[in-house]
Parts: sequence; structure tokens; C-alpha cells
Amino acid sequence: MATSVLLVLISFVLLAAAWHWRRFQRFHIAAMSFLVAFDVFFPVYLYLTHDWWKRLIVDGDIFSFLLWCHLILVMVLYALYALQIMAGRGMLRETSDSEYQYMQEEHRKQFLGIIVARLLVLATGALLIVPKGVS
Repeated sequence: MATSVLLVLISFVLLAAAWHWRRFQRFHIAAMSFLVAFDVFFPVYLYLTHDWWKRLIVDGDIFSFLLWCHLILVMVLYALYALQIMAGRGMLRETSDSEYQYMQEEHRKQFLGIIVARLLVLATGALLIVPKGVS
């Protein structure tokens, strides 16, 4: 589990770098594309490296309120990513200044939502970690 936590923390560093160098369009788009792909495929990595059948089915954690909160927050994060991508693509099109400003403001607001959602996903995921030696 320590590797998983470390990977997520590194992804937050990448997010901060993408935000800091957002004026460099190619870097920003590449970093955020990688981050979205990371967030989409991270559950696959967790599934492949952990015994989820035992944890969810045998131990009965599938009925945990915290687990369902975590899954819903992940879905919210994915929805925010979709909106973020649409706003970003809108900014890349040749548009009027007013439409560009609107898309930029939407992109900024969605970024704040993504930060909050990612932090909540990290927090609920951390709460779901079972320490070694505890069954």
C-alpha cells in the first residue's frame, strides 16, 4: 500500500507542475493527459496488486459506506475531468475574446473542483487502507 500512496502523492506533484507551467501549452496538455490516464488506470493497478475479492466479498467491505463514498468521489472526479477537457478544447479553438475568457474561467473553476475531488479521493482512499497485520 505504501507504493500506492507514494504514486498518488507523486501525481499531486505532477498536477502542481502542470498548474505552475500552464502557460507552456504542450507541457500542460501532456502532463494533464498523463494525470487523467493515471487516475483512470490507477484502480486497475490496485485491482491487480491487491486481493480485493477477499477484502470486498469475503470480509464484507462491499457494504461499507466509506467505500461507496470513495467510489462516488472517483466518479465525480472523472466527470470533472470530462468537463475540464471540453473547456480546454474550447480554449484551443479560435474563438472570440469573450468566449475564450468564458472557457478560461470555466477551466479554472473546474480545476478547483478537481483539486477538491482529488484530495477527497486521496483522503477516503487513505481511510480505506488496512494496516499490515490487521485482518
